Amino acid sequence: MRLLVFSLFVYMANGFYLPGLAPVNFCEKGKETNACKSNITMYVNRLDSDQSVIPFEYHSFDFCVGSEADSPVENLGQVLFGERIRPSPYSISFKETKSCAFVCEKSYKDGNADDPKKIRLLQRGMKLNYQHH
Repeated sequence: MRLLVFSLFVYMANGFYLPGLAPVNFCEKGKETNACKSNITMYVNRLDSDQSVIPFEYHSFDFCVGSEADSPVENLGQVLFGERIRPSPYSISFKETKSCAFVCEKSYKDGNADDPKKIRLLQRGMKLNYQHH
């Protein structure tokens, strides 16, 4: 009886497709084909905090920057509401375990007038617990 009910549910199940969200097949590094890829692209959106109502765009802070050529196409609503999706500098490969990896290096100099402002903004963001999305 349970098998019959389960079979009916499986028979009635439908797949659906959302435009712009096609499924992607992933495979191990070195085994890529046209049907599957190994690099997983990670995007960043904005930073917000539960202690402040002001969101920040990813590039507002002095973080490592990904390739802007890989930015996804955005619609008018995303641009108007500040939902700017940016590629992250992080490199992720399918079925590859990494516990710690170098992303980039930032250095600040005493003579540069903008560096103290960047550091203060980063400190303020840390104090207010801003988080990536």
